[in-house]
Amino acid sequence: MRRYSSYGTRELVSLLNCLGYKAEPQVGSRHLKYTCPNKVDKGVMTFILVMQGMREFDPYWQREYIKQIRRHQFTTDQIDTCFP
Repeated sequence: MRRYSSYGTRELVSLLNCLGYKAEPQVGSRHLKYTCPNKVDKGVMTFILVMQGMREFDPYWQREYIKQIRRHQFTTDQIDTCFP
């Protein structure tokens, strides 16, 4: 497993775009909503909320975003190839 270097909003958005997530229209908040292209298991959110304008996420949130992407049926290899 690759250890991901610190990343912010730009890197996360480019990762999500590479994996095929679709951006939803922004409606009055500082969050961007990206919907998953895959079917997800029952009880798992079908989207990821990304906080805008963060140069670097807290290490906790960096791990949580990767966990959410893995719950959407993406493998570590797919994430590694798309990670900037």
